[in-house]
Amino acid sequence: MLGRRFLILVAVLMGMTALAASVAPRQPAPTEERRAATPTPVPAGTPTLATIRKELTTADADLTVNQGDLVELTISGTERDSVLLLNRMDTIDPKSPARFSLLAGEPGEYPIELVDDGRQIGTLVIR
Repeated sequence: MLGRRFLILVAVLMGMTALAASVAPRQPAPTEERRAATPTPVPAGTPTLATIRKELTTADADLTVNQGDLVELTISGTERDSVLLLNRMDTIDPKSPARFSLLAGEPGEYPIELVDDGRQIGTLVIR
């Protein structure tokens, strides 16, 4: 009986402590600690990646880039379809081109396809 009362008292005290800690105002960190926690900006240098921005059509969608390039590709056309490139898909119609933003990874030749039409419209070559 005494043990049960003691456990209830401990549980009530723990609950009151948690409640008091949750409503107590926090004190701001001293300015020295804030300055140490703020990351210093890295000086700008030469970019490590080349960004290739290319606009293609469904009539000719061939593109060659280097491994490690950032590729921002826009493919426009007159058909309504979906364009598939590197397991990524985007819709295309006469008023809205398909847009892809990707990092050129493994070297190779990758098809650019119209899904509904079932035809290859070009090739992305990564060297």
